[in-house]
Amino acid sequence: MKQDMSYLKFIVSSLRNKPGRNLATVFCFAFIALNIFSGQILMAGAQGGVSRGISRMGADQIVVPAQYLVFLRGSSQNTTMTIVRAESSTFRINLSIMDTVGKVTGVSQMSPQLYVTTLNQPGLSPAPVDIFGIDPVTDFTIQPWLRQPLDEPLDPGEVMVGSGIVGDTGSKLSLFGHSYTVAGKLDPTQSSADHTIFLRLDDAYTLAAEKVVVPPSAPRITPGDVNALLIRDAPGEDSVAVFSRIRRSLSSSYPPSYVSVIGRNFALDPVSENIQDVPDILNSISAFVVIASLPLIALIAAMVTHERQREIGLLMSMGAKRNVIFFLVMAESLVLAAIGGIAGVGAGLGAFYLLNMQGALSGALQVTFAMPSVTEIGRIAGMALLVVIFMGSISSFWPAYRSSTMNPYDAIRSEAR
Repeated sequence: MKQDMSYLKFIVSSLRNKPGRNLATVFCFAFIALNIFSGQILMAGAQGGVSRGISRMGADQIVVPAQYLVFLRGSSQNTTMTIVRAESSTFRINLSIMDTVGKVTGVSQMSPQLYVTTLNQPGLSPAPVDIFGIDPVTDFTIQPWLRQPLDEPLDPGEVMVGSGIVGDTGSKLSLFGHSYTVAGKLDPTQSSADHTIFLRLDDAYTLAAEKVVVPPSAPRITPGDVNALLIRDAPGEDSVAVFSRIRRSLSSSYPPSYVSVIGRNFALDPVSENIQDVPDILNSISAFVVIASLPLIALIAAMVTHERQREIGLLMSMGAKRNVIFFLVMAESLVLAAIGGIAGVGAGLGAFYLLNMQGALSGALQVTFAMPSVTEIGRIAGMALLVVIFMGSISSFWPAYRSSTMNPYDAIRSEAR
């Protein structure tokens, strides 16, 4: 135990003996760790922001009743608007249409939506409130807008509300005598979804069965009725081609007067392709810094070992074994690497939090920056520390080996030369 403490004291005293040299070494390791940590955080944050933005772009296609186009006052069968929610209309199709659309090549996801009714309740929202039914399991247009993701799909009696609806997560609201719990609230969408209450489809059918819910002038809502089927294309598919396939499939199964399809007239692929270049650039910069720094750190380790040859010779003459000498030299380098790695990661983490709070990262990257989760940050920090410690061990391996094989007499006399 005393011998172990002597080794520890030797390492500590050696670090204190040359503070300037050791600070320079720590700075090198800190710079490497900061570069690796910053590059990976930027990459994760940019990808997370773009992925979140793409997930909020809504559906690529929307299957609707043919009368829907008339309801939209003669709109064409393509739109440049983000398709997040169907319009409030009383024209409906049957849910069984999913069987037909689901067989079309290029269709990745489908989710139905049902418009139930519109309320004028200033207690809920200053604007008219639409009530919609959705399938929370298949939904891919509403839930990406949630401020906080749901831990699990909506349970019976739970709803999601737009940003313009009064109440927060966990609050209660009453609709036609039915009580619901707000499970999630949406970020502002700048659309009619901001003043919408989203129920489960089953709850929507139950609510619609009440006589006072659906206006007498509108057709009754029966289970299986939906107003729209929102569709997402498979990755890499041409949206126009998928639109044509869906239209052909529907025309062969249903009359033109029953159902139609509207496509979104812009693509997200260029955005996805541009962001894919970011990781390669950042990884290349990190690799260049690591490769360029390795010879410098190895040179510093060799210089340190050369300066301490007399100390090492004295230790060996006092009975220190070769493996102990090797351990001491390696340990000193690893301690400096660990200190530098922690300092670099800490500095990077503090800088990122400050810049993200001020919105500077999103402006600099020209994309929304989403700060990674604590788990992801921990993984990146651990990887940066492992890299610098590995570099410290590699750079000091040869000096440590050379020191452990020196002749004690030559080592003691070397300083006098």
